[in-house]
Amino acid sequence: MTGPLESIIPLQTTLDQLRAAQEQLDGIPDWMTELHAEHSERLAEIAKLEAAVEEARAQRRGAEGEISNAQEKLKRYQEQINQVSTQREYGALLQEIDTMKRQIESFEEQGLAAMESREQAEKDLEEQRQAFADLDGRYHGELAKWEAEKPALEEKIQRLDGTAETLRERLSPGILSQFNRLFERHGGHPLAAVQLSENNRDQRLWHCGNCNYLVRPQSVVEIRNAGSIVLCDSCKRVLFLPSEE
Repeated sequence: MTGPLESIIPLQTTLDQLRAAQEQLDGIPDWMTELHAEHSERLAEIAKLEAAVEEARAQRRGAEGEISNAQEKLKRYQEQINQVSTQREYGALLQEIDTMKRQIESFEEQGLAAMESREQAEKDLEEQRQAFADLDGRYHGELAKWEAEKPALEEKIQRLDGTAETLRERLSPGILSQFNRLFERHGGHPLAAVQLSENNRDQRLWHCGNCNYLVRPQSVVEIRNAGSIVLCDSCKRVLFLPSEE
């Protein structure tokens, strides 16, 4: 096979390898997946407990603030006892004093509950942190191992990038522009293999390996003999013949 496909097929293969290598570099290696998931889960649990401690502290501070406000009001009402002149005013003032006392009692209960919640959360947090220490040590040990492997992977990416650039230079500007458009349109997968099959009449039929749409025999000839750029009539991917065909 000659023609543009002679460079497009290895270019696509190189770009696939480049994408896989970049995803590997940006992600977590397979041998660290389970450890990473466990480490992230335990970190999330610790963060949740830390948030619970802070929330309980905020609730405690809020209750103490409300108690302080209610005590100020209670003090003012009590100071007004000797200033009222009617039984009605006296009764209303006593009612306000009772209301403030009930509010103070309620806020004290809220503050106590918040304090108990904080203490329990702090206890659970300390237990989680102690249990997490060994896991965290193992995780950072494996992470250091992974960091040591990254330079070789980065070198591989640079090498693949250079290969891809060399293959691009072999294509005419028009063909390269077309390939780039199809590459973007199809999410990095612009090629589709032509698949051979036979029907019940023993006729040789070719189909697009992506969408199974029938490929004309003449198109197969153009691809095989000239390495021409032929798009599937349905999915508009570049058709190519696998080596075994």
